[in-house]
Parts: sequence; structure tokens; C-alpha cells
Amino acid sequence: MAAPFIYASDEAVTKAWLAQLDGFSAGMVGETLPRDAGSWATSGFLTVTVAGGATVPEFRLESPVMDVRGWATTPGTDAPPWNKARNLALSVQAGTYRREPWFVELPACSENAVVKTAYLLGKPRRAYGDFGDYAVYVLNLVLNWVPVVKSTP
Repeated sequence: MAAPFIYASDEAVTKAWLAQLDGFSAGMVGETLPRDAGSWATSGFLTVTVAGGATVPEFRLESPVMDVRGWATTPGTDAPPWNKARNLALSVQAGTYRREPWFVELPACSENAVVKTAYLLGKPRRAYGDFGDYAVYVLNLVLNWVPVVKSTP
């Protein structure tokens, strides 16, 4: 029995794209915030989820609007580190200025992807709520991407 085909998803592409940006790694990006804040307090953390978007019906060009949140905390204090969270958001924004496509490897999927363009809808902004001692910045990131078949050896 053949293994099931696993399609590239908006979340997988966004996480891989973010991990390629300067100052980020795969361990700093996920779909949920890790419970242990000590594991990411030094670097900060980015969470991603689909907030909307579109697909071209004639061919598979995906254009999701991704809700990207930059989280920061300083354990042992009551003061949210807004500057750190803001810098995470601005680092993502800076990554969108590249004009060449990005190839992103997706090890958990049966296909890779090429991000054609990336841009923000609006400006990064603070998120307020009952986040405890966390500082959170929100971005609406659009990634226009297409799947790429993985070559077989």
C-alpha cells in the first residue's frame, strides 16, 4: 500500500518561509505557542494561522492571508517586552522586501513550494487581551505560492 499523498498547506508553507528569514529558525515558528515559555523567551516565537485568502481556480496558485503573531515574554517580570515583539514583527515585514521567489522545502509534505511574492496587509500592530506577561504583535501576511513536485531519486 502506497503512503498517502500529503499536500503542502498554507500553514506548512508559511512556517517554512518564516524559518528562512534572517534571525529566525524552525524552532521559533509554529501553529500554537509552546506551553513552556522558557523554551522561547530568549528568541521570541511566531504563531501562524489562516485568516482568509484565495485560490486561483484554473491552477493551484495559493494566496492565503496569514495571521502571524510575534510573541515575546520576559519570565519573572510583569512587564510585557513590547520592543522584542515589535522587532519580531518588523523582521517579518523586512523579509517581504525580497523580490526573487523563495523555494521552501516541506519535509512533512509530499511536495515543496515556491513563494512567488510576500507582503503585508496593513502595518504590524499590538494585540491586547489577557495574555498575561506576554507582548504580542499581529501581522496579516499574504504569501502567493505554488506547489512544486518533489523529485524522486
